[in-house]
Amino acid sequence: MHFIKLLSFRFTTLPSLRWIYAPPKATIIFVLRNLIASYIALTIALWMEMDSPRWAIMAVWVVAQNSSRGEILSKAYWVIFGNIIGMIAVLCIVASFPQQPLLFELSVAIWVSICCWFASCSRNFVSFGWSMAGFSCAIVLFATVRDQNETFMMVMSRGSYFILGILAENFTARLFDLNLQNNAYEKLNQELKIAIEKAIDSLVKILNGNNWAISGSDQVLSSVIAFNNTIEFRELEMRSIGRRGDHARATLSLISSLMVKAMGLSIHIQKNQKETLNFTYILPTTIHCLDEILKHLQAGKEITPCLQALNELRWECRQRIADSFYTDRNTVKQISSEYAQRALNDRILYQTLREVLAELEATLQQLDKSENQNLRDGFKFHMETSLDFKRAARNSIRAFVAITMGCLVWEITGWHNAPVFLSFLCMGCSRFCVFDNISLACRGWFKGICIAIITSAFFNFLVMPLITSIEMLCFILFFPLSIGALAMCVPKYAPIASGYMFFFCYLLGFSNQGRVDEVTFLNDSMALFMSGLVALFTYSIVFPYHTRRLRRQMRQKLLNGLHRLANSTTLPLGRKWIHFVSVSFVMLMRQLSEEQNSNLTNTYRRGCMAVMLIGINVIRLQAMVNNDIMTEDVKNILRVVLRRIAQFKGDKARYGQHARTVLIAYRAIAKFRKREETERNLAVRIEVSAAISSLILIAYALNRNASFLKVKSHNMLFY
Repeated sequence: MHFIKLLSFRFTTLPSLRWIYAPPKATIIFVLRNLIASYIALTIALWMEMDSPRWAIMAVWVVAQNSSRGEILSKAYWVIFGNIIGMIAVLCIVASFPQQPLLFELSVAIWVSICCWFASCSRNFVSFGWSMAGFSCAIVLFATVRDQNETFMMVMSRGSYFILGILAENFTARLFDLNLQNNAYEKLNQELKIAIEKAIDSLVKILNGNNWAISGSDQVLSSVIAFNNTIEFRELEMRSIGRRGDHARATLSLISSLMVKAMGLSIHIQKNQKETLNFTYILPTTIHCLDEILKHLQAGKEITPCLQALNELRWECRQRIADSFYTDRNTVKQISSEYAQRALNDRILYQTLREVLAELEATLQQLDKSENQNLRDGFKFHMETSLDFKRAARNSIRAFVAITMGCLVWEITGWHNAPVFLSFLCMGCSRFCVFDNISLACRGWFKGICIAIITSAFFNFLVMPLITSIEMLCFILFFPLSIGALAMCVPKYAPIASGYMFFFCYLLGFSNQGRVDEVTFLNDSMALFMSGLVALFTYSIVFPYHTRRLRRQMRQKLLNGLHRLANSTTLPLGRKWIHFVSVSFVMLMRQLSEEQNSNLTNTYRRGCMAVMLIGINVIRLQAMVNNDIMTEDVKNILRVVLRRIAQFKGDKARYGQHARTVLIAYRAIAKFRKREETERNLAVRIEVSAAISSLILIAYALNRNASFLKVKSHNMLFY
């Protein structure tokens, strides 16, 4: 029995360790590349007899990134930027407070907090650059706190180490990246084609009768947002030739809009397909056209014939809408009410399909421009990202409280090794703000410190005394560095591995003159352990992390966005609203990466898709109210619906407001259907039909996602 349990444990454990004994090819290249860079940086630092060679190898692992070459270049640039800003701050703080210890410590805490603010408000590696500016300044300041005459030399020394590490890493990376520009161009186009193929595949499934196939579009949207964040790295790899990056961003924005409109088509087909006249006749032609487009994309053929076919389909839909209006206009006295309603459903479906095909055509046009770049193309596309100032304020306050507590401990105890403790406390606080899930990053950081202390103790006490040459040192370091590098490629272990790699190199303390003695090692280990412990304690009590509160915050943010849309007189572009909701959802999913509840994740995905759809149609209704085509009585009905959307709350005490909003939307649909039957003005009929289409989607999305929009609004002011 005992043997069976042991065997079952072994079989369940082996797959979880696959990242060690069977890593992917890209991971192996990442490990080898950074190991070679570490050896080069360490060898040069020892050969030049620098005062602290460990910082050279530590710099390599600060820049190390298991991703594209563009990300590595971007990270290297911003690390250098952060170092320069941090070193300037060092000289300013030392010159301002040379003999005032309290003001000196307070200024360091304020500077790190300011850097945390900017890091939290930035994206990609700009955030890491600001983080670097914070902890590089603190490390130098506390390293020279007992002899500030050495500050300038320390500034030059630490800056030299990071530049050496970055150069070594970039040199080895170039050895593994041949024909980088062409590969980046091909990869960009391939990823764009894959995203479009997924969108077309979802659309084909909808037209084939799988009405909720579009529920998978939330995953397409998540991948689109993630891909959109990497385009700037592709531009670095392509050396920013032409406007390929702008066309790629425009393509991704159109894919997002296509997904939302396809969701609207799915709802209309689900509700109205059995009550139409001849809409189903166009479906086989449309499906055949989409299948041909998929074949062209997969085969890499010219897409001009596809654009022509889509244009013909759009005109076919428009012609059928016109024919329907013409028939109704000439036989209005003979047709029955049932026939009129079926004809209206036809027009709604044709118009929705026409809009979907128009988005697809525009998407393919942007893809074609991205592939066939014109060097004189002046096209620009930029999507602003909303800044989360509350999150930035929380991170700044957390860092300030943690560093102030550390300085207070130093002032009370007079601890001899407190400067090391404060240096790495500032480093941890600066790095935490880069992560969306700060709780996960803080715990991973502390675990990494503990593993680094245990591993480096073994090497310092048993292995390092036996090392007599640089070759033997590199051979011995291969195993601990390789394991850490492999763990950096596993998202689950990445926060732990980043702390382990940095502090393992620090605690080994490479030197030409000797090795780290036991007393120094124990003092440094205690300082590191206490820095991780204080950070963990502070971040657990100052704005503690709660997943439920984060979910409520995101839902409240989306609900407030709907209120602003319904109240607004200056309407944003639909793509901006889609981008706002998509980014909010992706950030939430990154913050909730610990949770394995797929049902909860799917609920939030569908809820976000519904909010996107509601917002797009609210923008349409607002545009109808603002134009001069609609009559005033129709506008008044739309104003009532918009006013209800702008006011309804989702909290439990007022849950009836949500139901009344849905009821008012359905009543407006019933009134507009009767009005559309008898209206003689063709322009007004077209607008009323469009209003009915938007109201159907709003009412359906509100009704099906009532639980998602039920948000408790209290305790949401600052978190």
